[in-house]
Amino acid sequence: MVLPCSTLQQPRHPNGGGPRGKKRGASEEVSNQLPPAALLLPAAPHLGEAEGVTRAVAPLLLLLPAVCLAQASAIGELRPTLPPTNAALADEVTAPEVNPAGLQFIDGPMLIYQHERNLHLDSIVDGLYFGSTFFDWVALGVGLDWVRGPYAGGQRSGYRKTSYTFSVGGQWLSAGTSFNVYTPNLGTAAGPNTWDLGLSSRPTRYLALGLALKDIGDEAHARTWELAFGLRPWGDWLTLGANWQFPGFSTLDQSRVGAVVQAEVVRGVVLGTSVTKSWREAGDPWFWQVSLTLNLEHVGATYALGGGPNGTDHVIQARVSASRYRALDLLGNRVGMIDLDTALRQGGSALGLFGIREEDPYLRLLRRLKLAAEDRNLGGLVVKIERLPVGLAEAEELRAELVRIRKAGKKVAAVLLSGGDKEYLIATGADRIWVAPQSFLDVNGLTANAIFLGDTMQKLGIKWDVARVGPYKDAPDALTRASMSLEQRESLDTFLDAEVRRYEGLVSDARGLPSERFRKVLEEGLLPPRLAVREKLADDVVDPAQLDRAGTALVPDGRWVGTYWPPIPERRWGEPRRIAVIPVIGTITTGRSRSDPLGFSRSAGSETVQRALRDAESDPRVTAIVLRVDSGGGDGLASDIMYRAVLRARTRKPVVATMGGAAASGGYYAAMGADWVLAEPTTLTGSIGVFVLKPGLEGLGKKLGINVETLKRGPLSDILGLYKPWTPAEQAAAQRWVDAFYDDFVGEVARSRKLDREKVDAVARGRIWSGEDALARGLVDALGGMPEAIAEARRRAGVPEGEDLSLVTYGGPVGLFGALAGENGVLTQIGITGERTGPEPDALQALAREIGVPSLFILEPGLKAALPFELRVQ
Repeated sequence: MVLPCSTLQQPRHPNGGGPRGKKRGASEEVSNQLPPAALLLPAAPHLGEAEGVTRAVAPLLLLLPAVCLAQASAIGELRPTLPPTNAALADEVTAPEVNPAGLQFIDGPMLIYQHERNLHLDSIVDGLYFGSTFFDWVALGVGLDWVRGPYAGGQRSGYRKTSYTFSVGGQWLSAGTSFNVYTPNLGTAAGPNTWDLGLSSRPTRYLALGLALKDIGDEAHARTWELAFGLRPWGDWLTLGANWQFPGFSTLDQSRVGAVVQAEVVRGVVLGTSVTKSWREAGDPWFWQVSLTLNLEHVGATYALGGGPNGTDHVIQARVSASRYRALDLLGNRVGMIDLDTALRQGGSALGLFGIREEDPYLRLLRRLKLAAEDRNLGGLVVKIERLPVGLAEAEELRAELVRIRKAGKKVAAVLLSGGDKEYLIATGADRIWVAPQSFLDVNGLTANAIFLGDTMQKLGIKWDVARVGPYKDAPDALTRASMSLEQRESLDTFLDAEVRRYEGLVSDARGLPSERFRKVLEEGLLPPRLAVREKLADDVVDPAQLDRAGTALVPDGRWVGTYWPPIPERRWGEPRRIAVIPVIGTITTGRSRSDPLGFSRSAGSETVQRALRDAESDPRVTAIVLRVDSGGGDGLASDIMYRAVLRARTRKPVVATMGGAAASGGYYAAMGADWVLAEPTTLTGSIGVFVLKPGLEGLGKKLGINVETLKRGPLSDILGLYKPWTPAEQAAAQRWVDAFYDDFVGEVARSRKLDREKVDAVARGRIWSGEDALARGLVDALGGMPEAIAEARRRAGVPEGEDLSLVTYGGPVGLFGALAGENGVLTQIGITGERTGPEPDALQALAREIGVPSLFILEPGLKAALPFELRVQ
């Protein structure tokens, strides 16, 4: 016999006992009974009277009281029952069973299987739930529930429910909806499909709010409203919640009220309980539930036991998730390895063609090392070092991160496979330095090279026109001179002496070597590994194939885990306040920031940086801004645009600038407007000055038989032409232009740094300085790197030390469609947008650097605020 679906829900029908989604009423004999929870649980103790109660014991007391009200438990229903939760607390892939908005909080892919059994009702419910978030603000999920009631005619009654959930939003507010499709057993006709709606908000780490409306579209039965909240008054380990369910505002006498307690008694072990009082079912029954959850980072298991008038109910749940939970520590002291060369390698994938730019690899490595210092499960770290694409300042910054990891109580070993002075400087931050049997170590001191092509240009017939201010602004010298000027030699010698003093001092302190002995070792030129050990520059020779064994020996009871990746941030309520990190990395240009598709080179566009600063200053989640500058400068106009954007941003939020390997000329211009400017002791900075450089190709053209005729309407209309050299009038006009810009540059430095104009001019005129020398001359405020900049930004924003802050990079495209015609987009890469197509190919860049030109961009017409030469300290 074919029965309509609603027959399954008829009172006293053998296959059902109440509306789908509503609690089945107790038998008519059940009345005036004490609630089961009152029989099972003693009266609640008052925490204020519990002297000496430890954190581990207090949750156990909180789990006992019957006065704690909980989620409207589904015990006794023919529909899934979740472990203790409510519409405000639900934040796993099973959340749509309570509140579809909670799906937004799963933080990545998640899969849960659940099995439920009620022996008294002879019911079984199996559920499989999968979902994921996308782009941090959209979530999709699907749930399958197989609900089976008592046997009828040799077959179990019941139905299958398929739920499709969509949610949008974030921690402050999320909204979700579920569409539920019911497929009954026993060949019955399909019943009404329903909609669920929900809202959820977690404005802080201490408060959660939820609102849900269930069973929209089932006209035969009332909808269910649920209002809920959650509190974490003493931190993430303890959650208190309460809720109120009612079918409608005109039937409040049929409400259910309840509360839930979840307590992490030890890390990774969560106890839960819920109690519900119902006035909807006959006899006004109580329902109760207790649960135990064991969590590892990405897997977990839960058992819940519940009861009510319809007997006891058992729930078993298993979770697999990409998001990280607070976990039981089963591995003890872990020892991992970070390969710095691999970590510093730019993405290099075809995604660059589509404008999808990864976080700068150096900043990503700094973040990885910072998290390693904070990882409570990490006991030791092995750092593998080969030749690295960093300068001396970045090497010192990485060294400081290794020292910081050691100060956090962890052992650090550096294995030096190959490298020179920069790589060795990084290694001295470790507890122990290992070398391989055949390590190639050219630890032999620092050098600086400059190449001059003046004679070559003369032979080619190319005359270079130059307008500049200051004898130290000698960028054009690489193309106009045959040898180094006295000013350039003085500037380089001063800079190199400062670098050497810092380098020798750090090595001597770390290795306990007198500076004289260290200099003597440098005279070896190429350092054999065993000599390095004998001279105490290294501690031991280690076979790279045995790194796991050597690394494990660093820590008692250590466990080798191979390549170390810091744990994903733990799931928490609320979104932490942010520090915006805005990179100014590479040659400074107008327009948008770009990198070539394979990530070999980068430019910092004024439009991108300006927009990033504007976004950060207007974002209410951002408390402070850190400007990371690693640039030798570039276009003068672009540098000025960035500087003025920084000035505007600091009127609304603190701005701290941190300098990497170089923040010179235009790079210094962009940074100097910040509230606080930091440099590493070995940062190359200063070079305050500008120049204009233009080739005159007429001599070369004549040698090749090329003639160019120019028709002008204006005596100086061809001033930037590349064929004819400047006339005296054109030279004078270009010099006036450069003088005016330089005058403004010096004035802005004096205003931003609160220095006398004459004092600024004395240290400017294109001269470079080390970070230490720049500090002595008032060009920067302090020495330090990214960690110090973040700490200063936190202090200036008034954020307490104990409060979590997230570091978020602003600037640049974040997806395919947003980048298609924008920064780094496909249209930009192939030149359709009409803008400059981006950095030159890596081979041309390398050639330009080899001959002393920082970038071929420097040869384009226009005023440049860039380093006077390409300086490579080796």
